[in-house]
Amino acid sequence: MKKGDLIKVVKLAKGKTEIKLDRIYPIQDFRNENHSKVLYMIDGEVMKEHNTYANELVIEAYKAEELTLIIGEGYVATEDKEMTDKFLSYHQWSGGDGIYSFNLTDAKDGFDQEEAKKTLFVFGDTFVGTSDKKTNRRYQPHLMPNNSIGIMENDHIEFKVNWQKDGRVAGFYKMDPRFDDSGTVVTNLTYYDRKVKNNGYLSGYDPDHLDIVFDLHTPRYVSQISFYNYFSEEADHLAKRGLKAFKILGSMDGDDYTLIKGVILDQATHLGHVQDIELNAKFRYYKLSIPTSRGIGNHNDESFSEGLYGLNLVKFFDHNQQYRDIYATSNSVLLKDPEHSWIWLQDGAIVKDHLYFLPMVINSDPSQPEGLQFRVVGVALFKTPIKNHMIEPERATMKMAPLLVDTKESQFLMGGAILSNTKQAGAKNPDGYIYIYGYKTTMGFRELVVARVLEENFELFDDWRYFNGETWVPQIADAKPLLPHISCEMSVSQLLDGQFKDKYIAVFTYDTNTPYVAFAIGETPYGPFTDPQKIYHTPEQALYKSTTYTYNAKAHPHLSQSTNILVTYNTNTYNFEHNMSNNLIYRPRFIRLIDTTKS
Repeated sequence: MKKGDLIKVVKLAKGKTEIKLDRIYPIQDFRNENHSKVLYMIDGEVMKEHNTYANELVIEAYKAEELTLIIGEGYVATEDKEMTDKFLSYHQWSGGDGIYSFNLTDAKDGFDQEEAKKTLFVFGDTFVGTSDKKTNRRYQPHLMPNNSIGIMENDHIEFKVNWQKDGRVAGFYKMDPRFDDSGTVVTNLTYYDRKVKNNGYLSGYDPDHLDIVFDLHTPRYVSQISFYNYFSEEADHLAKRGLKAFKILGSMDGDDYTLIKGVILDQATHLGHVQDIELNAKFRYYKLSIPTSRGIGNHNDESFSEGLYGLNLVKFFDHNQQYRDIYATSNSVLLKDPEHSWIWLQDGAIVKDHLYFLPMVINSDPSQPEGLQFRVVGVALFKTPIKNHMIEPERATMKMAPLLVDTKESQFLMGGAILSNTKQAGAKNPDGYIYIYGYKTTMGFRELVVARVLEENFELFDDWRYFNGETWVPQIADAKPLLPHISCEMSVSQLLDGQFKDKYIAVFTYDTNTPYVAFAIGETPYGPFTDPQKIYHTPEQALYKSTTYTYNAKAHPHLSQSTNILVTYNTNTYNFEHNMSNNLIYRPRFIRLIDTTKS
């Protein structure tokens, strides 16, 4: 489909005529003096002035006329049935969502690749089992690991699930037990800016010795540490568990420590009681060495002597910047239970010979409706070696990522899309930065935000900077929204040809799980962006009925041309039995955004 092609010839009657089209088109201006009113609409929604995209028109004419509707400049979405059918499988792997793609041949991530590349697809929750080819019914047992992969070479896709030696199936990526616990664990001390209640840290009873170590992952200058001493709203006297006298030591290697200073903390009088300690030191590891004598290392006295040592929160600062990328350990803990979290993969980036993912960390939440019984509790970083053009998930390492932050009214979460503007990724004008996109959610409404970091510092989250509309700042909550109505998963990519050459196209589902794929055009990776434009109405809800929905559209640039963009969206249903009754539902769909000025 190209600019100037015929859409439809319509006979207008005198008065009002309603016209329905077979899809959303950019329509060449046809208005003339015979028209008293023209409305461009998408499924009943009137478009803004000067917006010529529509799948419905309402025209009021003074007299009858024959009207020719012609394709104008813009995009037209068409179905790519051939690609969609490649993801229909009746045995073992039988559907997944969360589809992202990566170029394993040479890591080039942009449009207009000269030849086909070995492609890695990664999926979120995945059905594994056997389905009936005649009825499409899924046979029991049907399993659901939290992630799987596919490899496409020479136009053929091989789906892979992580089979265990005993025959069970698991995800290729799962939580490291070190980061999957709850209770009075020491990691609570660096659990910042979350609405979920933080129980603080408590040692075991009368430990032989007590050390708490904070790993900042690289040497960091610390001007100040803020200690929130232990306090429980259960009873004021429990504040006597709080730390009293201890030493702060620093180390570059985690073995040899240097004394920085001794500290005496006051007993907390309320929740949020904070005491700032000036430090002015630069180390990677900071250790609290606490004497385990009641009344010395803690505030126990004759009125309350228990033998527990506690803190609620510890914050590290370089003047105005609070560090958040911190891993805390201790040699003693009172209560520690597995959290049983799982992950949902988000976008990733290839840096040198590793693939990095930023998956969400998920817990179950039975209080939510069917199909939504989960809650996001954090973000992690997985680092996977690439060898001989293939990932090695069994050698992946993990750390937590401080990329989920709650404020009073909103929540910020990063990782839904990544743009590598680097030489390795084949960027046209590389600046060495990786741009990481996320969203600010307020009352369910999501807006795009962006961070960036030099590729060599991708793992160091305290080196990330967030765009506040004018400059790049260290705190995620200062990020300014760039684009409304986005989805949790999406894409931002530079166009190298066509009507928007050298600009950036964001592709997403309008408001996450509506039936609309949308796009916006940006001047830079951080905007400004045009208003979101709905471009495709997904048909699956009408086709499969019940609680079917579509969500999380995104482009796959290394599989596309700038003027012929391959886009996926996911299809699911909130009803589990509905999913079991039809294996056609839960799998990716592929469409193409065709640039009408170049097709």
